[in-house]
Amino acid sequence: MSRRILTISCLAGACASLALPPISLGLAILALSYPLLQMCKATDLKSVMKITAAMGMGWFTASTHWVAHSLLIGDASFMLLLPVAALGAPLLLTLFWIVAGIAWRFGSNDAGRLTWILVALCLVEFARGHVATGFPWNSPGYLFSGHLWLLQAASWVGLYGLTLLAFCFAAAPAYWCLGKRRIAVVFALIPVVVGLAGGARLAMQRSSDVDLDMAGSSKSLRLVQPVIPQAEKWDRNKRRQHFAHIVQTSSQVMPIPQLMIWPETAFSTFPSKNGALLAAMIQQALPFDGYLITGLPRLTDDQRLYNSAALIDATGKITAIYDKKRLVPFGEFAPLRSFLPFVDVIAGPIDFSAGVGDGLMDVPNFGTVRVLICYEVIFPGQIIDSEDRPDVMVNITNDAWFGNTLGPRQHLAQARMRAVEEGIPLVRAANNGISAGFDGLGQELGRIDLNVRASLDLMLPPPLDPTIFARFKHVGLFIFISLLGMLALRLDREAAIRQ
Repeated sequence: MSRRILTISCLAGACASLALPPISLGLAILALSYPLLQMCKATDLKSVMKITAAMGMGWFTASTHWVAHSLLIGDASFMLLLPVAALGAPLLLTLFWIVAGIAWRFGSNDAGRLTWILVALCLVEFARGHVATGFPWNSPGYLFSGHLWLLQAASWVGLYGLTLLAFCFAAAPAYWCLGKRRIAVVFALIPVVVGLAGGARLAMQRSSDVDLDMAGSSKSLRLVQPVIPQAEKWDRNKRRQHFAHIVQTSSQVMPIPQLMIWPETAFSTFPSKNGALLAAMIQQALPFDGYLITGLPRLTDDQRLYNSAALIDATGKITAIYDKKRLVPFGEFAPLRSFLPFVDVIAGPIDFSAGVGDGLMDVPNFGTVRVLICYEVIFPGQIIDSEDRPDVMVNITNDAWFGNTLGPRQHLAQARMRAVEEGIPLVRAANNGISAGFDGLGQELGRIDLNVRASLDLMLPPPLDPTIFARFKHVGLFIFISLLGMLALRLDREAAIRQ
């Protein structure tokens, strides 16, 4: 296996990642055809896995390099570990793609091998979102999030179904080079067909008055983005200054809606020890009949630490609590803490515990809210119970760790896709990042851009009827995988007949 092939495969993976948001150069994903073509033409499995590794490292290094930015917050000595952080996450994610290379063995000819590899890549992408804690960040299906028409397909097959379509589109030039012109043309037309179907869906929904007259909606809420510097956020000496800053940002525009959303850990101390301070903040920020959803840390009597969200009324009484269930590896807990001393700057000196609740909160005169803390919003098909659908999803987060990089923008795009998958409006409040709201079609209701301290009032539309994806989850994905597997078998059979 030549270094030239591996180098170009790595560069192709990096180039292909430009198809992802926020850059969203959809045609860039066609660059994957080069490593895919080299894989199916390889003469041994070892070479295939090397090419797959090069492609994956290019894809994930280019699209998740921003993770290392968190090491720039805090002790300067940890900057020496930037290369480890920048390459460690891509390496772990690439391991899934390397496993997919084993599918090369299943094919009896180049076209069959290519198709089996596509099947395997789709399966390992699904596994990447579920194995251990799961981390389905920057799956190729986000190619379709760059345009509202394309995004509508998420309501039918979800992220992983779109990932299969993205891989098939990416392989179109490879099939053409292998002489499978019909397959190449069909796969090349995938974005066109998906876009036209999405445009038709939007037209039908709007003609059915789903695009609500916002002036007639009674569900008004306020998102607050205080932009407190991450390096100062947990500084006790500046705590009261920060809290005054949040209250001022929350209440500077009148009138104040009934529901207000503060970001993750906006109240950066324990309510059990500083309840009076929390109540004082709320009484200054809310109207007499108002409610607040805010992030805060919670310490139990048995010294368990939780990253939590609380629903609090205008008197300062906590009426509901949700403890985050999905914790960020090396962010909120450190699996290898004793071996990796630098994780303290990211995860803190002690680990958070995982919660067990469903995240549903009933807000009087507003409806049922599903709270999602930080990256819980990135898990398709795992955030909404089809038997107990909420009126709105509220994502509270803090992307300040990652500065002015791709990370906060990618997080926003992933949250937006969840709204379309479920047909439920979604709003997100960030300490810093991008705070925004979307209706169930993924149409933006408003936003506060990165590094902008502000509040944003939104008039929230009702949820749509349950989407196909909301009803059947990943059934569409496995139907697509079965069809792709049948194509692989047919290509293998055709080769056997010719022989």
